[in-house]
Amino acid sequence: MKVRVKAFAGFRHILGNEIWMELPEKATVKELLDALCASRGPLRSLLYDSGGLREDVNILINGKNIASLKGEGSELAEGDELALFPAAIGG
Repeated sequence: MKVRVKAFAGFRHILGNEIWMELPEKATVKELLDALCASRGPLRSLLYDSGGLREDVNILINGKNIASLKGEGSELAEGDELALFPAAIGG
């Protein structure tokens, strides 16, 4: 299946604006992130710290935050759009 990944801010520098990933059926967000990190080494340090997925990373599937779904275990489907961006911070 194919899933579109849209990257924003610092993630865009590594991934570009948008890429399509070919994944097995019922692949999870974790499997997609692992595939991205395997092909783009610097991405891992932006996504993960020693405690897992960094708190300042937002990941949406078709506009829904994975935190409100099953986190990295959320399953993807053909044609899904995953958006990857850092949290907006500041005052």
